[in-house]
Amino acid sequence: MCLLTQYKRPHLEKQLEAISKQTLKPDYLIVFQNESHVDISDLKTKYDFIHMKSDFNTKFFGRFAACFTYDVDYCIVMDDDIIPARECFENYISESVRLNGITGGNGRFNSDTKLVRKSVPDVGIRNESIEIDFVGHLWCFKKDWLYYMFAIKPCTYETGEDMHLCFTSKVLGRIKSYVCKQDTPSKLSDVTGNALAVDAHSSFITTGSPLRKSIQTYFIDNYDLNKKQDS
Repeated sequence: MCLLTQYKRPHLEKQLEAISKQTLKPDYLIVFQNESHVDISDLKTKYDFIHMKSDFNTKFFGRFAACFTYDVDYCIVMDDDIIPARECFENYISESVRLNGITGGNGRFNSDTKLVRKSVPDVGIRNESIEIDFVGHLWCFKKDWLYYMFAIKPCTYETGEDMHLCFTSKVLGRIKSYVCKQDTPSKLSDVTGNALAVDAHSSFITTGSPLRKSIQTYFIDNYDLNKKQDS
């Protein structure tokens, strides 16, 4: 399954068009809409998707909770500012299965990581999947790992779903996270090269870094986040 987020950005049709051309089609395509800032009624006649709408703004966690509804093995959740290339889904799921880990479009290290740091580009060609502390942009994961995500109370609901998914999976399931290999242009998670990601709705602008830092501290202090994991 693939779940798209609709809030205030106007890029949904571009995403739906790109998904219609994927080499691996999702069993379910869901548009999860928070509030009513954009009218997408015309798109419902042009594209085949399930429209889930909440008048209450569920912010960052609601879209992941919505994935519980579907009887699937793997889930892809996408931000509203990326346009996937035609082999993106096939590539990301294949790597998630191969690595038994969460694969993502970009990634970050937390400040107290024990991992060996490498230069990990956010966009463009990457010739290998690289272990990281948490991923974002696009998340590909086994649905069973959602139970880890909701087994630990979030530090905050205002931000940090990317960290919460990856950190809970690591702590409770020994599941690692990887910035995904995309070694040809047809496998990119975002053909725009992050061109749609910087605007008034960008979370790195609307959410202060101290709050996100507190999420890392919360897991490091309470859940032994950086304990050495078995390979």
